Amino acid sequence: MKKADIFILLGALVLAGVLFLVFARGGGETGALTAEVYLAGRLVERVPLDGPVTERRIETGDGGWNLLRVEPAGVCVAEANCGNLTCVHTGRISVPGGVIACLPHRVLIKLTGRAEGEVDVVVG
Repeated sequence: MKKADIFILLGALVLAGVLFLVFARGGGETGALTAEVYLAGRLVERVPLDGPVTERRIETGDGGWNLLRVEPAGVCVAEANCGNLTCVHTGRISVPGGVIACLPHRVLIKLTGRAEGEVDVVVG
């Protein structure tokens, strides 16, 4: 074997290891559900849903606020002082990809992760 062959082999092994780690972790979408809270497009908090029931007040900086209720069954906006309360009427989200938006306050809550018992892949 030549030196170039050894470098190519080592490079392939390193690449295979990196790909294994990425796919073994599911690209960051594994584990318990997590609520990601965005304010004006910026991620301000990640809250795991596997803990006790909690409430978090999100202050928008212009006198606006949203009160989030976080529980193992999901997350909802319990109260808000926006005009239309669409975020409150959205109800609880409990599956990955679920979203609650409060447009007047520019707040977005998104669930990430994998729900318990969720199927990864179906091969037929």
